[in-house]
Amino acid sequence: MSGTPTRALVMPLALSPDQHAMYSRLADLYNRVWGSAVSWCDANHSVNAVAAQKALYYSLRARFPQLLAQFVCNALRDAAGAVRSWNSNHPKRRWSLKASRRKPTIRFDLRTMGLRGNLLTLSSMHGLKRQRFLLPSIPAWFDERYPERRLQTVTLVLDPTNPTARLTLTFRIPKTEPVEGRVLGVDLGMHALYKDSEGGEYRYPQVQRVRRRYAYDRRTLQEKGTRSAHRRLKAIGRREERFIRDVDHRAAKRLADTPGIGVMAFEDLTRIRRLARKGTRTGRRRRNMLNQWPFSQLQEFAAYKAAAKGIQVVMVDPAYTSQRCNRCGYVDKGNRDRARFDCLRCGHSDDADHNAALNIRDRAIQSLGQTQGQGAVNHP
Repeated sequence: MSGTPTRALVMPLALSPDQHAMYSRLADLYNRVWGSAVSWCDANHSVNAVAAQKALYYSLRARFPQLLAQFVCNALRDAAGAVRSWNSNHPKRRWSLKASRRKPTIRFDLRTMGLRGNLLTLSSMHGLKRQRFLLPSIPAWFDERYPERRLQTVTLVLDPTNPTARLTLTFRIPKTEPVEGRVLGVDLGMHALYKDSEGGEYRYPQVQRVRRRYAYDRRTLQEKGTRSAHRRLKAIGRREERFIRDVDHRAAKRLADTPGIGVMAFEDLTRIRRLARKGTRTGRRRRNMLNQWPFSQLQEFAAYKAAAKGIQVVMVDPAYTSQRCNRCGYVDKGNRDRARFDCLRCGHSDDADHNAALNIRDRAIQSLGQTQGQGAVNHP
């Protein structure tokens, strides 16, 4: 969760019919270059954009002379990033990303676009002038929060049905100086969204009711199987996704606003999906819950909100955090009985998620202490 911090702003863009037709053609060529690069990455088991450019640049320039050279370079980097993301999110299907992209998408960098005030200029096909667009005003809250931002890239996604598009403006923002403070352990759950080591929690019984309602609606529409039912299913899926994103944003903001903390610690749950595979001892209901658990999104939101305040985010080994007694260190599966934790050795009683959050905090402190000795980070 390191690197240059960025923030994205999405804006609508109106195009003339001629502009829409021209950029649709450009997007088609761009996606074909993107597909060639994805095929190369999959075949060579490499996500090195420099190596892909050395291998493909000249042949692709010859195949697509209508494209500016910089668009070829952008598509190659775009493809390498897409394969890297696919491999990370699909460890069992690495190097199998489809080399085709239907969505008409173009990525512009500082060589192919410019922004002065609200005037945006975008490069076009080879031999044509840059197109000029007057953007809506930047929202006041974005100006106030990121006054020192610098535009890095612009992604244009065309609407295939009408002459409109969606712009995603990605800005670089200066890094915030790290702050000193306590370590906060955070245990994510499926009943309470999270509980932390200081007793804070974010309960969401209403969220569970809403998700059960969406699940019921999906089952009903799937039984119908009509075209209108399928359209409705897609709309419900998008609506539920927006709802969950809003919940995760609010929960992440509450975590980042915890006073006096300098480090936020989470469990590294990247392999939790393995429990949801068929053929394991995990029941069907629990597999469904694990598949629908948006833990990664909450961690991502919390990470960038914490980074904006100078709070460090660390990931710790999740092994036995829910079975280990935080008081005496005894580990046993029988220590936990659903929401309660009662140590079989010392008799310590606590909320199970709070006990786990304390274990996460202690592992983070231990990890930070070890790396401090190597000069990597500062202990809070």
